[in-house]
Amino acid sequence: MRRMLLLLTLAVLAGCGPGGEGGDQAEGGPAATPVEVYVVEPETATLEVSATGTVAARSDVAISAETAGRVRELLVTVGDRVERGEALVTLDGELAELALDRAEAQLLMAEADLSRAESNLRRVSELWEEGDLSDADYEAAEAAEKAARGSYMAALAGRATAARQLRNTRIESPIAGLVAFVHVEEGQLIAAGTPVAHVVNDDTVEVDVGLNEDQMIDVSAGGRSAVRVRAYPGDEFEGGVEYVGPKADERTRTYPVRVVVPNRGGRLRSGMVAEVTLAAREFDAVLIIERDWVIERFGEPAVFVVADSLARLRRVSLGTIIGDRVVVDSGLEPGDRVVSFGQEQLSEGAPVVVRGDADRPPGIEAGGSVAADAQVETQRGR
Repeated sequence: MRRMLLLLTLAVLAGCGPGGEGGDQAEGGPAATPVEVYVVEPETATLEVSATGTVAARSDVAISAETAGRVRELLVTVGDRVERGEALVTLDGELAELALDRAEAQLLMAEADLSRAESNLRRVSELWEEGDLSDADYEAAEAAEKAARGSYMAALAGRATAARQLRNTRIESPIAGLVAFVHVEEGQLIAAGTPVAHVVNDDTVEVDVGLNEDQMIDVSAGGRSAVRVRAYPGDEFEGGVEYVGPKADERTRTYPVRVVVPNRGGRLRSGMVAEVTLAAREFDAVLIIERDWVIERFGEPAVFVVADSLARLRRVSLGTIIGDRVVVDSGLEPGDRVVSFGQEQLSEGAPVVVRGDADRPPGIEAGGSVAADAQVETQRGR
């Protein structure tokens, strides 16, 4: 048994000697551990949060008839673009025209009655002031003038009402936009309040999403946002945060956030499901490393750096987590060579040999930008 153990020991020593496969070895010292390193440099980073919502037109108006009548002419179809004040539907206005004529005739009669009452009051006033007329006669003339004036004002209101009813036979769009629905047909008899058409203004669209308290803490009005929809894979529509609600929804326990997006070309349509990415916080000139490069030593986060071919343990204070990466608040300096592979086998002062080039992770350039969908998390070193 002892002979077998001796042979195994000699074989291991032979394999780790010069020219063996055990790696480089300092003369008389332990074998150098092969590692990979990452040179940390200041970067610009963006913490982002994602949520899903539904695209809605900024202005969405259901238009109803304000008067009863028969549809005489349908002037638009679904998909037509209309301007503000443009007619959508006209109703048969014959009865409204007759009502207006009658109201104008009543106004003329009321005007004549008022004129006679005013003239009579003037004559009565002169006689009453000279003492040739009793107080009762004066008061009667004054009351007659007031009654005539009241009838005249009622006739004015009647004519205005009749004119409004006639105008209401021309149903117009209150906004500029696209006709989304038409609810009536030519020849149909409709009552006041009947829905006639639906017009949406999609020059600007909005997406309402809900964020939990961890996500919304760094989102604010005016922040950047990006919207993606399945109808246009690969395309991104830029927008901004209009508001962040001050109170959580009692049912979902999320805070309402509205994103407004300019809809150039009208590509975004109401009802599309949208994935919204919000820029929660911007970091400028910070050091960022991968989370799995961090180890724990004596209950504190730390990393290994390579200096003079030796592994040096550095305690670090960690900040905001951005996806798989984390901001280093303290403990590292620009240019430090952080061990990104092989750190589990290292100890303080262990000899190392750097394997390969100290490249940055794919897609990251020195001084560039990194963004990841993540919840806001903070981990502080003790």
